Amino acid sequence: MDRFFKKATFFLAALSLLFAGSTIHYARMANSYGQQLTYGSQRAMSQLVSELSQMDAALCKLRYASTPHSFQTISAQLMQSAENAKSAMSALSLEAGALDSTQKFVGQTGDFAYYLLSSSAEGLPVSEEHRAALDSLYVGSEEVTREIGTIKEQLDLGQLTYSNLLTGGVHSSGGLSEGMQGVEQNFPEYATLIYDGSFSEHLSYQTPLLTEDLPEVSSEEAIAHAAAFSGLAITDLSLLYETENAVLPAWCLAAEDGTTLEVSKQGGLVFSYRQPRAVGYAMLTAEEAIANARAWLAAHGYTNMKESYYALFDNTITINFAYTENDITVYGDLIKVTVALDNGTVIGIEARGYLMSHHSRTLPRPVISAEKGRAILSDRLEILSEGLALIPTGGQYEVLCREYICRDADGSHVIVYVNAETGQEENIFFLVEDENGTLVM
Repeated sequence: MDRFFKKATFFLAALSLLFAGSTIHYARMANSYGQQLTYGSQRAMSQLVSELSQMDAALCKLRYASTPHSFQTISAQLMQSAENAKSAMSALSLEAGALDSTQKFVGQTGDFAYYLLSSSAEGLPVSEEHRAALDSLYVGSEEVTREIGTIKEQLDLGQLTYSNLLTGGVHSSGGLSEGMQGVEQNFPEYATLIYDGSFSEHLSYQTPLLTEDLPEVSSEEAIAHAAAFSGLAITDLSLLYETENAVLPAWCLAAEDGTTLEVSKQGGLVFSYRQPRAVGYAMLTAEEAIANARAWLAAHGYTNMKESYYALFDNTITINFAYTENDITVYGDLIKVTVALDNGTVIGIEARGYLMSHHSRTLPRPVISAEKGRAILSDRLEILSEGLALIPTGGQYEVLCREYICRDADGSHVIVYVNAETGQEENIFFLVEDENGTLVM
């Protein structure tokens, strides 16, 4: 066992040094790159492998953690590394669906870490089933990290390129998307995770609520919907592939300029859109970009959407919008919109969560008054604003809460959700805010 830990520690330390050096290298070379898109992918790839190695380390430690304190601390580290890895993957310039299995694995791992953290905090013991799941996740994580690390080395040596498309829309050989196909096609098996979490395996059988009663569309109809959505000509779009056995079956389309779209087979709704152009210097403020995104959503039929948090990356801004009804924010009905800060155009959306969750609801009436909810909060918190929110439990349920946005003695922002029916504190989030946006923890 000691030999294993020494080898694992040496391996992870070497990875950390390698990726730290790689990050510094790219930072110094930033001004020499003519294409910001390529440089952004280089940074994102370096961060992805670094975060995956951190996930490896945390999973390894969790398998042997024996006290609640260490278990909770390492679970929090694992959850944060998974969130960072998800952000890095979203910043890569890849074809639609190129990282589906990897994204699912990282999402499940992070969500499972949160579940374990919450259970441990409630005093629940770690079951043998959960220990077995951690063993399985660790084996899978090792293999994924190794495979993607190899791709990173090939990119650094010039054996693979970050470019996925040549002129005329023809797919290049030796591109990053092609390299990732090997990881996806040979993705390691790992334990089925069943728990009340947003990535729990039982949700793989959930039906998209918005599209379940809508008629099925053909690929030709999907192209017409995508053209109307994006402003591209029908003749500019072609079918890349289709997904049939996924939770949300879709037609995946591409244009000659590299734009990709995913259209639901039921209803013909565009739920993923990415225009991978190089973005110039930022000319808009975050507030101006958010206003553009809000107007764009309304013009495309997404009404009653309220912005919450945003993140800045390489002169773009990605904003989270949630549906509102009767002054209740419905956080399950989420759409992410990415705006280029050079000219304010929308260059990406992700509305999968909206299609999965949005439906006609009979919203409950709050039993706990706003005043009673305020009395439940810690006297260490200063309440800045309050409202009602329907929040997902992490699994297939939703609960109505009093939402209190607060400030602590250090000036940090904290959000407390009090169950509007029982008065129990349902959840507490910390907002990590800097010049690049807000991270919810």
